[in-house]
Amino acid sequence: MMVVDDESLGRMSVSKMINELALDLEVIATARHGEEALALIRINKPHIVVTDMNMPVMNGREFLEKLYEQYGEIKVIVISGYSQFEFLKAALTYDACEYVLKPVSLPDLRNAMLKAVGAVREYSSRQQERRFSQDMLKLRREVFLQNVTSGRISNRSDIRRQAKELQLPEPESPCRLAVCMIRQFRDITERKFHGNADLFLFSVENILGEVLREAVPANNAPVPYKSDDRLRLCLLLPETPFDRDRIHGLLSNFHAAMKTMLDADVIAGISPICMQPDKLLEAFRSADGALLVNPLGADGLSIRWAELSAAESGETGLLSSFDLKAFGQALATGNGDAFRRLAEELARKAESRADLTIREAHRALRSVLETAASERPGIASSYPALFGAGALDALLDIGQLRAFLALAAEAIGGGPSRGPTDASRSVEEIVRYLDAHYFEDVSLIDVATRFHLDPSHLSKLFKSVTDENFIEYVTRRRMEKACELLRASDRKINEIAELVGYENQRYFSQVFKKFTGQTPSEYREAKS
Repeated sequence: MMVVDDESLGRMSVSKMINELALDLEVIATARHGEEALALIRINKPHIVVTDMNMPVMNGREFLEKLYEQYGEIKVIVISGYSQFEFLKAALTYDACEYVLKPVSLPDLRNAMLKAVGAVREYSSRQQERRFSQDMLKLRREVFLQNVTSGRISNRSDIRRQAKELQLPEPESPCRLAVCMIRQFRDITERKFHGNADLFLFSVENILGEVLREAVPANNAPVPYKSDDRLRLCLLLPETPFDRDRIHGLLSNFHAAMKTMLDADVIAGISPICMQPDKLLEAFRSADGALLVNPLGADGLSIRWAELSAAESGETGLLSSFDLKAFGQALATGNGDAFRRLAEELARKAESRADLTIREAHRALRSVLETAASERPGIASSYPALFGAGALDALLDIGQLRAFLALAAEAIGGGPSRGPTDASRSVEEIVRYLDAHYFEDVSLIDVATRFHLDPSHLSKLFKSVTDENFIEYVTRRRMEKACELLRASDRKINEIAELVGYENQRYFSQVFKKFTGQTPSEYREAKS
């Protein structure tokens, strides 16, 4: 099930009641409005959607229409505090199972759920069953390959038996494993997918799927799957027909599609030939190791072959023992200025090294973090963006390295020598940016990324300096501008809403009334 409601309390309340019903139901996703729900449905694939009607961005009627057109198999229950004819008509028109008025009672909710469950079961058809079987086979293959790749399944007979059940290539078939990553993974996730990494990866998988369908015969198709950390896409490639030239051509097509669709660069590591699936763990390690030998500063498609990477000896180390001792001394003495100077020098040194590999950069940063954790016990838990599991894994280009070091200098290097005006100056710069861009779709994560700060750290810093949280400040600036426009112009209210950053006029009016105590029309009349 999915629950859609613009109020977090409403989502939590309905989800809790569904759990209390003790039916064979599970809430697997929640969304704030119809647009977000449609994006998440592609990933989570619920059987039943419970939705409110009065929502911003995409209201209930529009959501029901699109849901009916795109996902006719999903059954809908409407829960609303309104009984307007247009809402009831939309529920009937788009085949909702039930319309339940708030406040919702458990008996009413139970009856609606049972009705929806019955409708889901009745709707089941042979075509759906085949599609479900295909999806389940893909999912089971992915889980199996993840388990083998990570070493959770190691018994040879178990591996071969399950591979046969899952219709994977014969164990005697030689293959290679390609491990791919996207250089701009985090940047694109924040800019284009509102921080939803799963949604971004889903888009990448779709692009790869299209490339495979166009270029590869079905009987010799590679088997794609995601790694455990959901940062890497792996491709199990049969040696026939995938020799080196064909692998390079396939990855070139994938990169070209990624560049066109998302302006993203693909990097890859390719394992030696192995007998799958027995040797997938070794193949993954060698391919991932080859991927990390790709240069940090390269542009475009970048591929490394494990056989060649193993023979390379160009890595000389980005951080000397002397440099590391200097970092340790700066931390031990609380000299924030020295730490920031060392971080800047490390960034410049990295930028000057055309041969710097991803692995070298990761090793240097990891050493700095380990030194910081040793000198400042407890700091790791305060800055998950730096010390969290996998924090370095998606750092794949020079820009990300510099941003990472800037964040480290802000977080770790904040010693006694750092005056309080430094924080004020940072926030003042951000405030100037917000004053110039308040009408855009700005979020805390967007601004934190732009100014190379950890979002949680920025939130606390912003509040401490301005005495307002981030959302309060943006909303106040928007409302002040709206008041100015209402007083000084004859523009329509929907035009003013758009000018100050609100696509939905109803939602704008709600926020305006909460801010001023009047609707926009009442405010204009009072000031005229």
